[in-house]
Amino acid sequence: MNRTQTCCALVVLTSMGLGLVWAQSPHTTAIAIHSVSVDMPASDTVFPPGPGSDLAGKCLICHSAGMVLKQPALTQAEWKAEINKMRTVYGAPIEDSDVDALSVYMSKVNADQQAK
Repeated sequence: MNRTQTCCALVVLTSMGLGLVWAQSPHTTAIAIHSVSVDMPASDTVFPPGPGSDLAGKCLICHSAGMVLKQPALTQAEWKAEINKMRTVYGAPIEDSDVDALSVYMSKVNADQQAK
């Protein structure tokens, strides 16, 4: 083994030794995992009928219709961005092909609610 190979081997073995020491370090922080229960308030509010109301029903998995309808008025593009965030970040079961129809519906009923 030449000098370069010896140095490389020494660096690798030293790194492995430091890794083992670090892995056995008593300075790790324990993580406590526990279950929580959340009671959602009852709501009699429903989404208004119309094209897309069936898609809006999927939002009820996490949100009440009243909570959604009380949001500030958003444009169709803003609703589309919100719907896509719910799909990608939170796993909302809305198909890509339904995003446009749902954003049209939500922008219309949201604006109608704000006009009242």
